[in-house]
Amino acid sequence: MSTTSPEAVKKLLENMQTDLRSLSMECKKKFPPVKEAAESGIVKIKTIAARNTDILAALKENSSEVVQPFLMGCGTKEPKITQLCLAAIQRLMSHEVVSEAAAGNIINMLWQLMENGLEELKLLQTVLVLLTTNTVVHDEVLSKAIVLCFRLHFTKDNITNNTAAATVRQVVTVVFERMVAEDEKFKGMAEQPPAVQGNSNRRSVSTLRPSAKDAYMLFQDLCQLVNADAPYWLVGMTEMTRTFGLELLESVLNDFPGVFLQHQEFSFLLKERVCPLVIKLFSPNIKFRQGSSSSAASPAPVEKPYFPICMRLLRVVSVLIKHFYSLLVTECEIFLSLLVKFLDGEKPQWLRAVAVESVHRLCVQPHLLRSFCQSYDMKQHSTKVFRDIVNALGSFIQSLFIVPSVGNASSTNTRNLSPVLLFIFVFINFLFLLNLHKLSP
Repeated sequence: MSTTSPEAVKKLLENMQTDLRSLSMECKKKFPPVKEAAESGIVKIKTIAARNTDILAALKENSSEVVQPFLMGCGTKEPKITQLCLAAIQRLMSHEVVSEAAAGNIINMLWQLMENGLEELKLLQTVLVLLTTNTVVHDEVLSKAIVLCFRLHFTKDNITNNTAAATVRQVVTVVFERMVAEDEKFKGMAEQPPAVQGNSNRRSVSTLRPSAKDAYMLFQDLCQLVNADAPYWLVGMTEMTRTFGLELLESVLNDFPGVFLQHQEFSFLLKERVCPLVIKLFSPNIKFRQGSSSSAASPAPVEKPYFPICMRLLRVVSVLIKHFYSLLVTECEIFLSLLVKFLDGEKPQWLRAVAVESVHRLCVQPHLLRSFCQSYDMKQHSTKVFRDIVNALGSFIQSLFIVPSVGNASSTNTRNLSPVLLFIFVFINFLFLLNLHKLSP
């Protein structure tokens, strides 16, 4: 049944009055002001229903007053009353009868409950309902709602932690889906900026529409937080793990490539924030050598690569090369050279394995291999990226067949190789033969 049908509207009015009566009864003795506000709310709803033909529009117009008794009920901090009020607020949200002002008041109330450690799962549910059923929340109010979810992600309770992580992922997706819907809505109605070609240093957000501005500020702050810098927009963030931040960046880049290719402001973030960040975080992986130890001559000990971060960084790199190669030709040359270095025999085995996986993601796309040849190998003063990839994979496969003997020399012993390594050898060779055949247009 539609939320705008006469039956649904009638049911909504009945439920709201029931909720207000229940609130009045619960607050009768301990919280008289809330009881009076609930009784006034019943009168207000009856008046709106009697005087307006478009009841939903009238409820939205007066939503700040309608929702006030429930906000006061949450302010009592009594678990039973708070649960009742949050359920009533969610019902109003699901019918899209919450105005921008009312939404701001609701977020402020949820923030207070979060700081007091009350009904944390219910808070996350309420935020998600508000952001997925309405588009009235923007700017500072939206950032506050997102920060609320982030802060609940770092609580000590595992259930709250995991629920908040899922909520953050969904909210980030919602923010970018709003932008895509906004672009689609105005498509053809106003002149669109041309798709980005080559470099761009344009970073003003004044040209962006409301949903696009929200997405821009969110993505920019995700980069800031992963880089261990203070956010500009997500004010109130107390902590953030790089692994979670990299997962969010990968998700956005993989799910919404058109946003970054069609808007110069977002392409600027790619070039000036994401790429330098990735190169910076790769630094420990570049310098580290398996079995090396810091000597007295070494100015400082070499930081060891950290598997969770390295794995997520390589996923981000794969997404950048897959979707944004035409925009990031120079940056991709650096990324591909790093991948080749990670296949070196002196690197940890897990790093080499993760690098092979990333190379595989690229090699199964013939158009990318063709682009590597055209942009790098076929140019006189450019890195021979494709050649280096082939040589690095060849060396990697060869190293799998070399088993150290008891003596000083090494011997080749395929008899002890596992079926998995033999499969890698056959598969990679077949893969390159197949894709080399497809390189010519």
